[in-house]
Amino acid sequence: MGLIGRILIIFLAIIFWGNGFIIPTPQVGGVFAAQQEEGLGQGEYSGPYWPTKDWRSCKPEAVGMNSEKLRQAIEYAATPRFKTEGLVIIRKGYVVGEGYFGKFKMDSTHSSHSMAKSFTSTLIGIAIDKGLIKGIDEKLCLYYPEWDCENRGDFRSRITIRHALTLTTGLEWQENWVRMDPETNDALKMGMSGRYIKYMTERKGLYEPGERFVYSTGDPMLLSGVLQKATGKTAFEFAQQNLFQPLNITKVRWEGDKEGFTATAWGLHTTVRDFAKFGYLFLNKGVWEEKEVVSKGWVEKATQNDSSVRMWNAYGYLWHVNLPLRLRDFSGVLPQDGFMAEGILGQNIFIIPSKEIVVVRVANQIGGNLDLVHFLTLIIKAIEK
Repeated sequence: MGLIGRILIIFLAIIFWGNGFIIPTPQVGGVFAAQQEEGLGQGEYSGPYWPTKDWRSCKPEAVGMNSEKLRQAIEYAATPRFKTEGLVIIRKGYVVGEGYFGKFKMDSTHSSHSMAKSFTSTLIGIAIDKGLIKGIDEKLCLYYPEWDCENRGDFRSRITIRHALTLTTGLEWQENWVRMDPETNDALKMGMSGRYIKYMTERKGLYEPGERFVYSTGDPMLLSGVLQKATGKTAFEFAQQNLFQPLNITKVRWEGDKEGFTATAWGLHTTVRDFAKFGYLFLNKGVWEEKEVVSKGWVEKATQNDSSVRMWNAYGYLWHVNLPLRLRDFSGVLPQDGFMAEGILGQNIFIIPSKEIVVVRVANQIGGNLDLVHFLTLIIKAIEK
């Protein structure tokens, strides 16, 4: 099914649910089809390694977790109404819990939706590390001649890469999924246009860049053009060479528009275990196989709130950060160092460095959404040492 067809299905299907798209997919009763016995890892911990070829698994107790408590987390995610399709829980580099549901299998690929934004952020970091981009305070008008860098009366002349990373460009944008009006929802209109960069460069500058945080699927699309012009490759080609290849992520595709620009705000497809590799890269501060894929400095900056963003303290460089605030956890269980990539319909990559945890969940949840705070709390409370 093409992009426009999917968008039409989205528009017709979503009417009362305000948390994002609804894209119905086949599901066999939400039956839990675990890859290990009862969804828990088996075997013993055999020391540090890199999961380049594949992940190792072990019993939860081998890495300081309680099996029965962890099973509760898996069973909660397996609740049929949550429409979870794939799940993996990793501690200290070992799979301790995993499950696949309905027709979705371990080697099935799943759409990232907006989790792709966090991959895009990483590509910007890699390009800066390589000297292909000078830094995040470079102006976007240097990459888009449609915007006049000399026109001080045009807010767009002052938009920087930093603003696109923090969703503070000040460009005209409406993205209200509750209302679902295709005449006012710019994310839908951009998708229907088939020319994402063109759509974005035609947006007016309404506010001084950096003044307002507005969740925008459009802002990260501007980084597609930046990456393509800076590297000489599409964002997807650059990712294949500099991110996916080092991690041995081979079963992957990334959608693009009619003009050949990668859809850097969504549309990345890979397996649950390969999404977990990306999370594990960040758990290890950008290092893989003892080599730096993206600099530690970038990882740390990208996964903390940028002090220039005054309206919202739970967003880094296209990463959701400060999980207690972001998820409204008032229990004090979620560590402040946790961060996540998130996409509509229940897509998440959670990284909690202080607990040495990576969790990936993909879903097609419709209404009745899984409580992320409860889910993560069950996992964290399973940690005994």
